[in-house]
Amino acid sequence: MSMKIIELTIENLQQPLRIDKYISESMDNISRNRVQQLIKEGLVCINSKLVKRVGEKVKPGDRLIIQIPPPKPDVVLPEPIDLEILYEDEHIVGINKPAGLTVHPTERIKTGTLVNALLYHVKNLSGIGGVLRPGIVHRLDRVTSGVLVAAKHDEAHRCLCEQFKSRRIQKTYLAIVHGSMAKTTGIVDLPIGRHPTDRKRMAILPDGRKSVTRYKILRTGLGGSLVEVYPLTGRTHQIRVHLKHLGIPIVADSVYTLKKYIGRGELERWFETYPGIALHARRLCFEHPVDKREIRLVAPLPERFGIIQEMYP
Repeated sequence: MSMKIIELTIENLQQPLRIDKYISESMDNISRNRVQQLIKEGLVCINSKLVKRVGEKVKPGDRLIIQIPPPKPDVVLPEPIDLEILYEDEHIVGINKPAGLTVHPTERIKTGTLVNALLYHVKNLSGIGGVLRPGIVHRLDRVTSGVLVAAKHDEAHRCLCEQFKSRRIQKTYLAIVHGSMAKTTGIVDLPIGRHPTDRKRMAILPDGRKSVTRYKILRTGLGGSLVEVYPLTGRTHQIRVHLKHLGIPIVADSVYTLKKYIGRGELERWFETYPGIALHARRLCFEHPVDKREIRLVAPLPERFGIIQEMYP
């Protein structure tokens, strides 16, 4: 496939505009980040001159030439990354994912993921998730540790996805949080959506998707609490957003913390060198996709969690 060349002549522009913004708004299916990448690769010209700055301004009458290279085929290679396997049969495999490990490749990350490790350790994985997500039924944030189940064939994949969709899978997390609450049990039922100004974050929004989290505070001390969390829905960053809303943000979570806790307290010091946040997917209970028996996967606590747990009164 050859290089695609697109020519644009700027018209009806009220005032000078950044070139990356103009191109991304004028063309379909191309993001501003992608335009910036093309500029850095020397593939964008303005009035026959190479664009050298992503913030260069365009004005009416300018002529742009954008070269778009053919897409590179997605190839995910097996890698000998250590995995802690909790359960495995010919249909599914349960993993204890360490904090700091990304679940699947992305446009920027192609190696060092859980999928790369699974391809090395498991001969067959479901293809429903596509080339970048073979076998992946659900995911954990890179900074979250704990139990994750993958499917080895499409029938198992479809069955597990249906259980997640119908909320029949029971998920239990353990979190170490800042602060405490007088009410030791409760439910947070607040909608979550993409943050209106920071697209990498989530927030509680009136028009967000329904999000429900149950919680139980197990112990309090060391300036914080040990909390068991049961997400009844599966929104992105759900537990992190809901616990912050309660005023008990997760330790070491710089994205969803409160200013008064940044870099302060004994718990933060314990997690200074930890590759994630103090959130661990402890248990996953579901119906086996083939023989229908109950499967209960329990992920051992990271060493850091275990030490702190023993320190609580």
